[in-house]
Amino acid sequence: MKIWNKLKEQPDKWIFRILLVAFLGSMLPVWYLSRYTMPGRDDFTYGVNTHDAWFATHSLWEVLRAAAATTAESWKLWQGTWSSIFLMALTPGVFGERWYFLTGLIMTGMLGGSIAALVHVVLRKYVEAGGKEAKYQSGICILILIFLSVQTMVSPLDGIYWYNGALHYIFMESVLFFQAAVLLSFLKASKRGRAGYLILSVLLAAVLGGANLLTSLQSCILTVFLVLYEFWKKKKDRLWLLLPLLCNLVSFGFNVLAPGNLIRENTAEGMGAVSAILLSFYWAAVYITEWMTPIVLVGFALMLPVIWEMGKKSKAQFFHPLCAVFLSVCVFAAMFTPTLFATSSEGPDRCKNAMRVVLYLLVFLNLLNVSGRLAQSNPKCLFGRILDEIGKNYGTWLFTALLLLGAVFLLSADKNTYTSVSAVRSLVNGEAAQYYEENMQRLALYTDPERKDVTVAPLKAHPYLIFTTDVGNEGSEGYWINLALKDYYKLDSITVLEE
Repeated sequence: MKIWNKLKEQPDKWIFRILLVAFLGSMLPVWYLSRYTMPGRDDFTYGVNTHDAWFATHSLWEVLRAAAATTAESWKLWQGTWSSIFLMALTPGVFGERWYFLTGLIMTGMLGGSIAALVHVVLRKYVEAGGKEAKYQSGICILILIFLSVQTMVSPLDGIYWYNGALHYIFMESVLFFQAAVLLSFLKASKRGRAGYLILSVLLAAVLGGANLLTSLQSCILTVFLVLYEFWKKKKDRLWLLLPLLCNLVSFGFNVLAPGNLIRENTAEGMGAVSAILLSFYWAAVYITEWMTPIVLVGFALMLPVIWEMGKKSKAQFFHPLCAVFLSVCVFAAMFTPTLFATSSEGPDRCKNAMRVVLYLLVFLNLLNVSGRLAQSNPKCLFGRILDEIGKNYGTWLFTALLLLGAVFLLSADKNTYTSVSAVRSLVNGEAAQYYEENMQRLALYTDPERKDVTVAPLKAHPYLIFTTDVGNEGSEGYWINLALKDYYKLDSITVLEE
């Protein structure tokens, strides 16, 4: 009864605390599963030079030089995403396989931290919903957005546990969110703090220009929008924004004009630019429909009364809802264009991980914009009256929404639908530990100085979240991994026993 009374007196504070405990509880199995992860696939391809450098010299400087050499070689012979390649070469596994567990912590930390930074800046510096409860209200939104982003990833393997795939998309998309937060903070900063934000935005713009083409293009589009808006409003700081924009465009040009891109294009059949743009809107509509699942709808329903309260208190100038929705759809659709242009497909699951997170943020920002606009122009509309009534009984609303969220989350027919449920399943049934043990047995063979020809058994444990493609003999799907492993561990041959 006391808890219920406190919930009524300070609903936002106690709701935030309840959600924080629930969120941390959901993340514990995700983080714990990281201890059983092992390098896989392109971790060996891009990490071979840095791995050699570390074990030959144990010098961090030599490792960085090797990463730069890998980047230069890839830029000339395979792809122009120079900043991604440089960081791919620095996978934790090159310093020893026991450090690979850091991958899951790095990726979830970057994703969660960047979402928190961007939402915090938007709500506290732009929406300016004052009051002591504002920090709890923004915290509620942040926790729900991170929870949905982690739990509903299209491929958690590629977004959290596989360094190469997660670095190229989730990590770089997180850098974009940080850049957006920095640019928005720059526009609100005092003269003393402005220089730091500007320098950081230029550095992040350079990194984003050399990231995957989805994120690079998105970064250019968003920065151009921001610059045009500032010039339209004739803001004093508008000329300074040309620096990160110019840096972004130069880095992006260095990316797309790489000689290696021409070589890689010969391995896939693309399509015309106009067709790619038009099909981008089709695929955007498809995935907006597909990704707004029951758990996502419940999550946003849980946020909606908080968003409405912040909108009512805000004195900010909101955009026309239709214009905001149109621009959001364009930004989301643009993420499909590079892969359609290059490969005639909407992209692999590791691309869709980043796309899905962007969709959630765009939906959140549009709900915030609509709420603020209505609260200022017509607060007594039907939508507003409903949310006001919900606000008066927020404890009941929260309890109902959390029950629905828990039911959808825990009672799903496919136990791999949500990341935490799948992680718990692999931990409890022992397949994660078995997978790790089998890989450690292989590692002992790979690193045995007396062996140059190694024979291994196929992996029996295939945990959904951490199992990548297994090594194979010539003619099989995993033979390219065989070649990468031989180069990485300096072996003459790896033979896989037939089933």
